[in-house]
Amino acid sequence: MGQGAQRPGGEPGKINLPFAKIAKYLAIGLEIPSTIVGSLVVGYVIDRQFGTSPWITVAAAVLGFVGAVFRLLKYLKYFAQGETDKR
Repeated sequence: MGQGAQRPGGEPGKINLPFAKIAKYLAIGLEIPSTIVGSLVVGYVIDRQFGTSPWITVAAAVLGFVGAVFRLLKYLKYFAQGETDKR
């Protein structure tokens, strides 16, 4: 039992559940906008705290957008290589 979840004849640590792919794509679809929204919230809170409105919010929005695009490019590269090439 110390080897992790494994189906007979399958790869160690891999479980083929019916909704595994859907969950993976849903997580990606939620991660991209939440990066932008999270940075906006943090920027807004910092602006309210220091009275610098709207400059920190604008900078945080730009950084959040850049971060989201960076993550999206990493996901696109991951899926372009195919999941069989991983690990």
